[in-house]
Amino acid sequence: MSGASSRVVAILEVLSGPDGGELTAQEVVDRAGLPVSTGYRILTELQDLGLVHRGAGRRILANFSFERRLHCPGFDPKELADACADLSECLTSAAEIVVLSGHNMLWHIVQQHPKQAIRLRAYPGFTRGAYELDSISRLALAHRSFEVLEKSWDTGAFYTPGVDRRSLDWAEAREMIAAVDPDDMQYDMMGNAKGTRRYCVAIHGSDGKMVCLLTVAEAATPLREEAQHVANVRAHLMARKSKIESAFSDPAQTG
Repeated sequence: MSGASSRVVAILEVLSGPDGGELTAQEVVDRAGLPVSTGYRILTELQDLGLVHRGAGRRILANFSFERRLHCPGFDPKELADACADLSECLTSAAEIVVLSGHNMLWHIVQQHPKQAIRLRAYPGFTRGAYELDSISRLALAHRSFEVLEKSWDTGAFYTPGVDRRSLDWAEAREMIAAVDPDDMQYDMMGNAKGTRRYCVAIHGSDGKMVCLLTVAEAATPLREEAQHVANVRAHLMARKSKIESAFSDPAQTG
């Protein structure tokens, strides 16, 4: 990324952060780590384009939405696309990269196989609330502390996946999340209300924090050799998880 582009992105990320709308121009520039003249010039250009305006107390208000879906310096996102393509081909299923964005699950990559038994309605950029405690929500929320969940989430809004949707009280939801092993695969054999069964693993960066979820999605139809099928999917997902995470610790592997 050019120096000019990186400076604009720095401003956009500050304005889209948790304190967006509460900062003066000087505070925005300071947090972006830019020289005063450069920061003010970028803010003026954004204002001329109608992307920001000044509110009460001369606070800078953003008129746009900007979010980095994946943030892991030194990692090549192409590794994730390759993983999805390989999984889809090997398992004749869809493979996805999903991230937790606020209180939503956001689909970043969707690789569908032409011969898979079900077509997904999810697409890159598709979002869905994380309050449905299916495999992907449970695994994502297992990476959040209960202190954060109890402070920032509506703990009475969780519900079970599938066609027999049932509201969960916080004690039930908390127990389901606590039962998740963040390093293992999660899945819902019965699938969701749309007839899709998802298996997923969490991809962790070198700091141990979750970067995204890697999933395999298939039709939630009965399986003749269920245990063998689940073991096969787990083997493929865990192998890809290991390969991707090893690239975080050894950037040379990303090429």
